[in-house]
Amino acid sequence: MLAGMVTVITLMALPQVQDTTTHKDTVPPPVAPAEPTIEQIHYMDGLKTVTRGVAQLRDGLNRVTRTQQADSATRHRAAKRLGGLCGSARSFIVSGRPKMQATAYTDSLKILAKQLTTRLDSLNNTLPNCERTAGRDPSVAATLTTRLKSYDDALLAFRTSQAALYKPDSTKTQP
Repeated sequence: MLAGMVTVITLMALPQVQDTTTHKDTVPPPVAPAEPTIEQIHYMDGLKTVTRGVAQLRDGLNRVTRTQQADSATRHRAAKRLGGLCGSARSFIVSGRPKMQATAYTDSLKILAKQLTTRLDSLNNTLPNCERTAGRDPSVAATLTTRLKSYDDALLAFRTSQAALYKPDSTKTQP
């Protein structure tokens, strides 16, 4: 028994041996997505304002499309309504467009931002004619639909590229 007590006391008196090797994380911490610059925030604010005008155009075009099978008075009212919506959409586009400077971005996103603003300008150039002649000329809706489609394509390309820029790449494998 004495030998057992001596062993216990001896073990307790011995200093604890520490592991001198430290555990290092082999997985690097995730990279935070880049924060947008002030110019990019202004661009997006302008795009938000422009989007309100584009939504009004869509509403007017949808009204004209829905009334194609209706009587002529109903079609005429829808076309005149489209003319009014072209005017109000133009005011939103004109107020939001100056904030959309493509120089806020770099590389391929700059190219896409420039294409988006170019197509927006093309859409905006048709709005005064739409405002004046939508009630009389049915081809205005077709022209507007074509320009709106090209704007939508540019917007989709821009947003897709922008989303890839500001989100971390989750497809990379961790070592």
